[in-house]
Amino acid sequence: MRRSAVAWRLAAGAGLLAVGWSAIASPRVARADVAAGQALRDAGGPAVDRAVVATTDLGSVYATLSASATLAVLGRRRDAADVAGVGLSAWACSEAAKRVFDRRRPYEADGTRRLLRPPAGSSFPSGHATVATAVGLTLAEGAAHPAGRAILSGLGPQVAASRVYAGVHYPSDVVGGAGLGTLLATAWRGPLGGLGRWVVARAVAVSTALARVLGAALAAGLRRRRAGRRA
Repeated sequence: MRRSAVAWRLAAGAGLLAVGWSAIASPRVARADVAAGQALRDAGGPAVDRAVVATTDLGSVYATLSASATLAVLGRRRDAADVAGVGLSAWACSEAAKRVFDRRRPYEADGTRRLLRPPAGSSFPSGHATVATAVGLTLAEGAAHPAGRAILSGLGPQVAASRVYAGVHYPSDVVGGAGLGTLLATAWRGPLGGLGRWVVARAVAVSTALARVLGAALAAGLRRRRAGRRA
């Protein structure tokens, strides 16, 4: 990625994060935030409800790890490490920020309709929007086809909109999450990515070794058990 593109992405990420934070800092912006979220929910219907419930967890840690495992099975180990590394980093950063801001969620503060089970943690920033944006942008850079890049780049906005529609986040929460995810995806293309892939590789190696040891121990136990029965 060229330096101008990196600078633009860093500025965009910081700007989105600042816009999201403004709704917490300004009561006037907070009122507009509530109204915008309600307008989005009012525009939907039963079909949109079902689509949102079915797709909103594309920004979850579980979806991230599933995608990483799938890429690894397909032989795309670098992409698998990128997805796991930047996805887990995005989740960790958003969880840390949630503890700092401790914002109540829309259904808690305003009685907003909620389509999902109550999520853990506070509202700002949206962890799903952070993870989906970071993973989507990271994968989009390596996509060979323009259509693939467009779909992957659109993952963050789609998940962000679904979190607002489902009543578990304010628009400013997902804007802030998109900003944080953009910053992380950009940083991942630098030294952070190299370090992250090394950590993921070591973690996979250790997990594989432990699984082999456990498998060998279980197999040995079964053999002894069968031998005891025959005796």
